[in-house]
Amino acid sequence: MLLEILLLFGHYGRVPFAAASITVPVDPDVDPLPLSIAGTVTSASELLRQSCPEEFPPHTPYSPELLMSSFADFGADNQDAFANGTIYESSDSLVRGAIEAWGQHQSLILRPDEVWFEILAQLNFYMTAHAEDVRHLFVDHEGKEEIQVWRLSWRDVIAAFGGEIQKRVKTEWLLDWIMPGFTTSSDNDGLTATVLMMGLMQHYFEFSGGIICGLPEVTLLGERDDWVKLLEKLDRLKEWGEEPADYAERLRPILTRFVGTWDAPDSDETKDFWKNIVRSQRLVSCGAGPADYSISGWITGFLHWTVEGNLRISREAEEEFVPSDGDVVLDGVPYFSTPLDDVPVGYAKAPLKMLDYPRQGGDSMAYLLAGNVGVRRLAVASSDTPGLEQWKVTAQPMSAWFLFGPVNAS
Repeated sequence: MLLEILLLFGHYGRVPFAAASITVPVDPDVDPLPLSIAGTVTSASELLRQSCPEEFPPHTPYSPELLMSSFADFGADNQDAFANGTIYESSDSLVRGAIEAWGQHQSLILRPDEVWFEILAQLNFYMTAHAEDVRHLFVDHEGKEEIQVWRLSWRDVIAAFGGEIQKRVKTEWLLDWIMPGFTTSSDNDGLTATVLMMGLMQHYFEFSGGIICGLPEVTLLGERDDWVKLLEKLDRLKEWGEEPADYAERLRPILTRFVGTWDAPDSDETKDFWKNIVRSQRLVSCGAGPADYSISGWITGFLHWTVEGNLRISREAEEEFVPSDGDVVLDGVPYFSTPLDDVPVGYAKAPLKMLDYPRQGGDSMAYLLAGNVGVRRLAVASSDTPGLEQWKVTAQPMSAWFLFGPVNAS
């Protein structure tokens, strides 16, 4: 029956098939008690809210919602994820789950993963009081450094933080040590461990992540000669005056690369050029209400004048301009940003700034929460003998990770 339980657990994508296990009869004289349905949950959102109620205080100006978890991808409906009524809330599925199993005469099923996550959750508590005592073991910098990750999905963003932390710490063994790596471990267990790692390192790093926006592909219609002809048309702009002549020189690197796209469509240089068509960054404006956002990238090179006919970027500002990491420069020509409005307890948690969420050009604070949350309980037959009605209730601590927001991380 243990084999059947493990296979059922795997049905939810939580663990792979365990090739080996051991069952120890502890006290065969303990009779099982009826399995109560009190405390069951039917969705990942309900599991999070009932297991971690302190994360959802009443009377707050915001109302966090579950965004994704071990059980459902970003934006997916998980209202009936646990429709069979076998999942129970628990704020510490290992310790509380074991105590409740003992008190309710339930057979206990354990994975090394949940035991390890309990240890990591406790270590998170230790770091709350002692992060500065051990700072020298991990980093040389003071305060916090930002780790910013951009990927194609939020799951990939979360998964990438482990490797990004490892690149920045002095302890070469940290990531491998934190990852469970057991025969019972799944990809979701790796994400759970990553979030616990973020919790440990949040005293030294701030985490920001976003979904990459970009162009899956670019198609240039016509023939190469058409694009050469377009480039040559820039030569006449100087006849219109000094400002149009400057405009031509700002456009020349762009249109030259349009032609180059025909010559080397698969080159890294061509792909990098098109990837830099648009960039987005935040403008911090103290006391001015919600933050503004700016768009940069070479596409802004086409915006030379305002609607009133004034230069968008004055010559003085251009001469004093010093490019930063977020600016695009082609052949020595910088491309200036423009405001978007002018164009458009047995678990631990770590704050995550979600860039370009819930909409392009916006961000929000959320929490990644991971650890031992929830208990799976099943009433199962304990005998294969026909006519012999024996049964038992199994209790298996669960682990999970959640992303929820918006929250006030301060």
